[in-house]
Amino acid sequence: MKSLNINNITRVSLILLIGTMSLVSSCKKGYFYEGINDDPSQLKDPVPSSLLPGIIQSTGYLWGGDASRFTSLFMQQVTGIANQSISANRYAVSADDVDNMWTAGLYGGGIMNNTNSMLTKANEMNQGHYAAVAKVLMANNLGLTTDLWGDVPYSEAFKGLGVLQPKYDTQQQIYDALDKLLDEAITSLGTPDGSAFQPGAEDLMFKGDLDKWLRFAHSLKAKFYLHRAKIDRNFYDRALLEVPQGFLNGEHASVLFAGTSLPTENPWYQFNNQRGDIGFTGHIYDIMDATGDPRLAVYSDGAEGLGTLYGNSSSPVVLMSYDELKFIEAECQFQKLAQNRAAAANAYNAAVTANLLRTINNPAYAATVAKTAATITMTDIMTQKYIAMFLNPEVWSDWRRTALPALVAPPGSALGGALPRTLLYPSGEQRNNSNAPRNTSMLKRVWWDVP
Repeated sequence: MKSLNINNITRVSLILLIGTMSLVSSCKKGYFYEGINDDPSQLKDPVPSSLLPGIIQSTGYLWGGDASRFTSLFMQQVTGIANQSISANRYAVSADDVDNMWTAGLYGGGIMNNTNSMLTKANEMNQGHYAAVAKVLMANNLGLTTDLWGDVPYSEAFKGLGVLQPKYDTQQQIYDALDKLLDEAITSLGTPDGSAFQPGAEDLMFKGDLDKWLRFAHSLKAKFYLHRAKIDRNFYDRALLEVPQGFLNGEHASVLFAGTSLPTENPWYQFNNQRGDIGFTGHIYDIMDATGDPRLAVYSDGAEGLGTLYGNSSSPVVLMSYDELKFIEAECQFQKLAQNRAAAANAYNAAVTANLLRTINNPAYAATVAKTAATITMTDIMTQKYIAMFLNPEVWSDWRRTALPALVAPPGSALGGALPRTLLYPSGEQRNNSNAPRNTSMLKRVWWDVP
């Protein structure tokens, strides 16, 4: 698997990372840092370069942690075999279960609060490219948040003591905000900002390569346009305009883990070592085994454990990749109003090849599942994307949009034989924010998930 080299991270940036990750403490009564305790070991008035590594690393922990576990259980890429994971496997996920992901992970003392701080500081210091990187990271994580829950706080979410109970913006408003964030980032990344301070070694994802951040932004725009195509099919064409400006062959946005100590270990590795209540069996393994898919050897250890690709202490967490972008292209070409099956087949074949190169560095299997204009189907596209996107939360969004792959709820499902379509709002929000929507059911659809 092609990846960036973590060995060039300096000792200084590791110290900054650890300091930044503990910079903001969790607070369930508002999305801010109260600063009750004055800890002299913490960074004071941090600059964007000191905030960036912690934001990236925390993003990897969340995407490879709770966000991955819940969605992969829902999508039968893994199976709960003990403790709380058995309940989640039956789709019995409570408001308490998701509270930590929301409060400590995304809001409160989490990723988006720190990203907003980075953006504010970058603007104050006229560091335009740091501000642009912050906008891409905000869009990436805000997009995940709204896709998991629907309506979420954003416009009032980071106001500190002034707004302890932020309003919930509609998902449509959130998607408009994603557009704005990414458009502004794209404009900024494509031009000089006049600052002597530029992202560098502390950028744990792209090492200061602004062209890669630019292509990541375009790739995200393609993904978010695809989500909206269930409402308006013209968004397929809008997504297709972004694809050529997105990731190049072999590129991906990945968060790396050194794996040398507990704070630097891959989140799935940590979970499996500490909890061990998820088995790596399920629908995805059945279809891969039935077709002799060689990726099974790195997805699974052959004994219901996670394989070497994503299960080692130093395994990366992939946020988005070139192969995902090509699957987006394939779906858009197949589904758009002026369908182009030949282009869909070409993009699909390229996506499968790219994923095989990324995961096992051997594209030979692509010929086994290759399609032509005459044979390509949506089932082909979404089944191979389901396999390629192993453990990525986007698989749940794909299923809600397409109902593919065809999954059957496990015995004893808490949702009466249906599969979940949203998470419940966390218990802390239910207690402390009067603007929080009341929980009804995990069958509630988000805005873009029209019947």
